[in-house]
Amino acid sequence: MKARPLCLPCTVRAAYDMASRATGDGELQARVILETVRWLADRGAGYSEGPPSALHTEVCRIARRITGNPDPFSSLKSLSNERALEVLPLLEGEARGLEKPEVFRLAVRAAICGNALDFEVEGYRFSLEDFRPHLLGCLGQGLAVDDTGELMSLLAGSRKVLYLLDNAGEIAFDRFLIQVARENYPCEVVAAVKEGPVLNDATMEDARQVGLDRVAPVITTGNDCIGLHLEGSSERFRAHLEAADLIIAKGQGYYESMSERRQAAPVCYLLRAKCAPVAEDLGVPLGGNVAKVVH
Repeated sequence: MKARPLCLPCTVRAAYDMASRATGDGELQARVILETVRWLADRGAGYSEGPPSALHTEVCRIARRITGNPDPFSSLKSLSNERALEVLPLLEGEARGLEKPEVFRLAVRAAICGNALDFEVEGYRFSLEDFRPHLLGCLGQGLAVDDTGELMSLLAGSRKVLYLLDNAGEIAFDRFLIQVARENYPCEVVAAVKEGPVLNDATMEDARQVGLDRVAPVITTGNDCIGLHLEGSSERFRAHLEAADLIIAKGQGYYESMSERRQAAPVCYLLRAKCAPVAEDLGVPLGGNVAKVVH
């Protein structure tokens, strides 16, 4: 999807938030915001030629360069992983006694609800203190788009699945979904995290913290871009992307960056629509839970 006017104030607000997380120096914070505004102004109407994820990727780089902080979200990511691991046994307990198809549907809903762990979306606020009640409440909600049955059919006919991961914390629930998928379908699942820090997106360190590497091979995209950005990605990642029979893409960033271009394999987007532009593009209510398959 293309960036929309609301993405502009979202990008400027994100610049302040990233700068304030990166440093307590007000002068450096102001420099990050002003350089972001200048960069957007230089783009002019061209800001809408790419996805919103590209705007936030650039702002992350501006913030890191000016403040010298390589990972402003480091402590928040680690804490998110810890909180998610605390909640994970609730899911595993709920899965006991369910039939296999219902366990899979539970795992899909959990992965989507875990996508609530986001701290850089305009008009959206999330508190880790509320994570447990939020997850339990979300699990009881329906899906605004529910292609779970089609996802199950695709998994049954796939040999290689590439699972594109989004945020730290929620990857604990992705681990649960990957484990359920591997137990029920004859496919290899490879998980992909970001090579370098960007927002609170998961990196290899996060994958190891939640034990994801114990249930599936984990690779990196080769870059520090939000969503899918093939330029600068590694040959290894591109080879997995091209070889996949099915792609599972988590989060708004992947939807924003992939939905304009037809992929070589079917894509199942799993996400919570947390901002108005994404919700409008998907045709779902704000806050809608989505499992959408696109061929």
